[in-house]
Amino acid sequence: EKLGGSLDERRWSPQLMSFSAEELLRGLHTARGYVYNSLPSLRSTDAAEKLGGSLDERRWSPQLMSFSAEELLRGLHTARGYVYNSLPSLRSTDAAEKLGGSLDDFGDILALNDKILQETSDDLSDEDVKKYDLDPPRVIVVGLTSAGKSSLLERIIGFPIFPVLDKVCTRQPFQLSMQRVKPSSRDAKSADATKKSKSKSKSKSPENATEQKQGSEPEEEMPHAELKFPSTGKTFQLPAQTSQVRDEIASLQRSESEHVQFSKDEIRATVKSAINETFTFTDLPGVFLVSEMKMGTSFAKSRAENARLQKETMAIAKHYVQKPNTIVLVVISATDWMHGMNNDPLCGHLCEWLEETRKSQSVDVYGVITKLDMQTELSKNSPIRKVLTGQLSEDHILQGLKVKKWIPVVSSPTILNQTNRAKAERMELDAIHTCLKSCIPSSALDQMPLGRTALLRELKFALLKAIIKTQKGLRDRIGSFSMDVANRLKTLPRPASVAEKRVTFDLKLKELEETLEAEVGQKGSTATNSLRMQLLVHAPAKFQQNLLACSLRGDVQKEVQQIMNQAALEAGGSFDSDMSFTALSRRIIESYRTPCLDLVETCAEIVLRALKKSVDKAFGDYKQLKLLVNRTLGLQAGVEVKSKSATLDTALDKMAKDGKLSMPEENMFGILQRSAVSKVLSLLDAHRTMICFHPMWRNFDTLHTKILLGPPPNARDAKNNGAEDTLQKMLELPALAKRVREEGRNAIRVYEQATGKRIEEPIKAKILKHFARVEVMGYIIRMSLVGCVFPIIIRDLRDGLFQGIHCGLSKFDFSVTRLLRTRLLFDPKMEKKVFDFMNPSPEDMEKRAKWEKKQNVLGGLQQEFEKCQERLQTLQDVFEADEDAE
Repeated sequence: EKLGGSLDERRWSPQLMSFSAEELLRGLHTARGYVYNSLPSLRSTDAAEKLGGSLDERRWSPQLMSFSAEELLRGLHTARGYVYNSLPSLRSTDAAEKLGGSLDDFGDILALNDKILQETSDDLSDEDVKKYDLDPPRVIVVGLTSAGKSSLLERIIGFPIFPVLDKVCTRQPFQLSMQRVKPSSRDAKSADATKKSKSKSKSKSPENATEQKQGSEPEEEMPHAELKFPSTGKTFQLPAQTSQVRDEIASLQRSESEHVQFSKDEIRATVKSAINETFTFTDLPGVFLVSEMKMGTSFAKSRAENARLQKETMAIAKHYVQKPNTIVLVVISATDWMHGMNNDPLCGHLCEWLEETRKSQSVDVYGVITKLDMQTELSKNSPIRKVLTGQLSEDHILQGLKVKKWIPVVSSPTILNQTNRAKAERMELDAIHTCLKSCIPSSALDQMPLGRTALLRELKFALLKAIIKTQKGLRDRIGSFSMDVANRLKTLPRPASVAEKRVTFDLKLKELEETLEAEVGQKGSTATNSLRMQLLVHAPAKFQQNLLACSLRGDVQKEVQQIMNQAALEAGGSFDSDMSFTALSRRIIESYRTPCLDLVETCAEIVLRALKKSVDKAFGDYKQLKLLVNRTLGLQAGVEVKSKSATLDTALDKMAKDGKLSMPEENMFGILQRSAVSKVLSLLDAHRTMICFHPMWRNFDTLHTKILLGPPPNARDAKNNGAEDTLQKMLELPALAKRVREEGRNAIRVYEQATGKRIEEPIKAKILKHFARVEVMGYIIRMSLVGCVFPIIIRDLRDGLFQGIHCGLSKFDFSVTRLLRTRLLFDPKMEKKVFDFMNPSPEDMEKRAKWEKKQNVLGGLQQEFEKCQERLQTLQDVFEADEDAE
């Protein structure tokens, strides 16, 4: 306005040419002050020396004053071009120049990244992606509701595919992948027709050429593309089926529903075309910050619903913004700024999320300004102008986004419906220039990144840089995941031949035996809580405690009376000591029977757990076969020690009637339990008479006089004999002597208190000796059981699993593996059933198919990495060289 004309094309008005040099220099001085304040890098320039004098004080040299207005204006034009070229916020990144060629030359690397993104989204679970950190670099599009995000994607792909509704359209993240493919015959014909049309126009006469120039260019047929939705498998041809695509998208995200509901589930689509760039965007639902003016129409119908929708959209946006390796594309509508609708709330949240994310990783942010075509012109104070020229104040909220580039893009219906892509590009640039020329000089606009092509160039450059940073780690993690998948597949059943099933069954038997050996065998684990330590250490220790806890005392008053009667019988010569011994030993043995059978039960439970664990590890992948093995071994019945509640004689009679141990219908674990119980009960029965031959019993009087009634070891009046004292302690004789004295004295005290009679000293001595006999007999039986019962149980319950057992004349000489092989493989009917059970179940087949699909996906990605390895290295060298140069 001040200069009265356009400086860019050097078409100056007569009014401008009539200005004096002084007037022009004053205008230049004012402009230069603005420029110098905006460019710290230029402040050190000695402008006075260049211009021949100090402009700040307006003392200009005669040489400067002699310049004509035209010469000054040309100098101003040149200087201004230099200024705009020096502004980092205005320079476009010439990525093709930096990379030594067109960005399209690296389409294979972009295709590799897109394939990783597609495969991880479609075929790998969120848990897999999170566990192995398989997030490749991606571009997400975020903005307010109705900011023009969907229209932006339509402009990029060249087809208006999204539903046009007067309500919230995008309700789910929409991942759109553009893929370049070889031209189809239709596209080839269209390209040939275009070339012929252009060649004919060149050969026309000058008059016709002038008419052609003044008229419209030859129309090109809209490029053909194929759009596919992987989730449904539906494929559409564009542009012919554009309306059907809109209907499908509306159906997938329920756009027609009056009840607005947002979801994190992605809708994915691929667009294949001969002219498309290879690129993938994820369009997020617009962040719902709708004013109350719009509530009740096409948006929220209440404050509560408004708050709900805002919370849902904010959660989706935050989830994607904070994903690893994300490039954020912030879309802001020019009409929102011009009409007073504030984008600051969204920017505030974005700044907060990005700041949190940048603590652990870098995040590139690019900005897009849409709907400029709806503005006729912008003032110099417009926030859009300040954003594009990098003149926002440092405390402005947009500075928190740390946007690398702001790029205006126009996606009006006229441009979207233009069949000539080159013409659409020019229409877009014209629309941007028309809006911005009033506030930004055209020479600066010419050098700024504008429109669809510039946006894709910038994003490709950023994406390639992110790929180079992440490709090595991503490749290693894919390899690690692939190995885990291969190991998982080894454990899953697969269809096999009879011979292969036979080999597999033998391997499973070997695995069962090795696991069983490790759990409870002689060379198994010695960990504190392992089954082997529970069986060999904790169980016998508990057994010994239970034996010591058994009370050998009967009815004390009755026993003392019997002793007194016995003394009278001895005086008369009619006392039968054998009958007295038999009755006494029977009572003691009966008291010890329960701890012995408890030990059998405890050991059986430990062995059963080891067996179940081994069977589950070996045959766990074959559910029906595992059940059959459990039935064959008798594991489903559990532990059954039924003789605990019966008397010893009754239990022995029952065991005698149970028949042979090797009957075919008997299960192995039941046989081993019954064998252990029968041997323990037989051992208890044998102690009724074997006690008479024990040296301690035959020399009871010496034991009683010298040890039980003598001074305890290490007492002052005891003879000093270290070896004898040590042996007595090892045999627990001091504890026995203490118990003998206590039991006898307690019996006498109880009798005298109950009857009120005093017992004579000779009778007291007999009573004390009687209870000494009881305790010594109990001691002999207890020590014998400690040394005999546990080995018997271990021999039958544990060792019987590996080498069979003998019980009397009966014999069961099957180990676990031999029994299973004999009963399940040597019988033709059972063999067929076993092999049928080894066929994978439908669930296993589904699992195998799932894991095989993952294996194929990961294998394909590894192959793609191999193919692109040289190209990746080349690109990495270019970026490293560029960083070194900077």
